[in-house]
This record gives sequence, C-alpha cells and structure tokens, in this order.
Amino acid sequence: MAKLLLFASIRERAGVDSLSVPLDESVKLDLFLQKAAQNAALLPSLLKSPSLLYAINGEMSGLDSQVCDSDEVAVLPPLSGGV
Repeated sequence: MAKLLLFASIRERAGVDSLSVPLDESVKLDLFLQKAAQNAALLPSLLKSPSLLYAINGEMSGLDSQVCDSDEVAVLPPLSGGV
C-alpha cells in the first residue's frame, strides 16, 4: 500500500494525518490523489490545488509523476514565514 501523508491545514481539514491507499499498479499522482480521496470520503479538491506541493519519497513531484504501491506521498500546503 502507498501511504499518503497530510500536513498542516490539509491535515486539519481532512481530520487525519495519513491514509493507506492500495494500488494494484503504478499510477500517476493525479489518479492516486483521486483514489485517496474516494477511500477516505474526502473532497478531491482538498488534495488537488494549484497551491499545494507534493513529494513522493521525499522528492518534490508533479501530478504526472508515478506512484507505486510502496511509495510515501506527502501533500504540503503553501509554505509561508521565514527567518
């Protein structure tokens, strides 16, 4: 199973910090997010927005990147602040 990690405001709105998503085959991140939203009864728009950032196994990724069954996908809201 691939694992979806949610952070900050996304985690708060979803009410969970992670989800496990079963995959039979490698899929694009866009489809993975749709599957994750269906499995958790979340609004797909919560996980897909132009302002969100995505990382697969710690590497920044786009919606056309591939997600495999053992991957860890992080959804990060826009970052702000600084030093």
